[in-house]
Amino acid sequence: MLKLGIGALGVGLAAVPVVPAIGYLLFPTGSKAGEGSFLPAGKRSALAGAVPVRVDLYADKVDAWNKTPDVKLGSCWVLERDGALQAFSTVCPHLGCAVDYDAESQKFKCPCHRSAFGLDGAVEAGPSPRPLDSLEVKEENGLVAIRLVRYRQGVSQKEPV
Repeated sequence: MLKLGIGALGVGLAAVPVVPAIGYLLFPTGSKAGEGSFLPAGKRSALAGAVPVRVDLYADKVDAWNKTPDVKLGSCWVLERDGALQAFSTVCPHLGCAVDYDAESQKFKCPCHRSAFGLDGAVEAGPSPRPLDSLEVKEENGLVAIRLVRYRQGVSQKEPV
């Protein structure tokens, strides 16, 4: 009986460091928030209007065993058209430069190769092979969330990377 008791105690003590070690080794296989998921963008009232608003999208970044809170994953332009919010990526579909909004001409413009896009995202000038990449918008209880997806540049079709 004494041998069985000491054996059980030894197994229990051995399990103390083994269980956390197994969790440590399996940690990266868990689910990760970030690109491809809906990220909070702000209140609906702050994003309403015909003038585009640049929104930075943040999430916790998990890389192997490191977790970094509130990392900027990207940006998008949000504007209201026909009562619904629309979001466009700030990445130019031509070569990936940062697209900015020119309030004077009311167009999105890429400073690298002079591509210009209308408020609907359509190409109006320049070498861009397709319109600005639209992003999925979700509204719930007055809060807006946007699904951040990156697309391949330089091709005529939207292909997620």
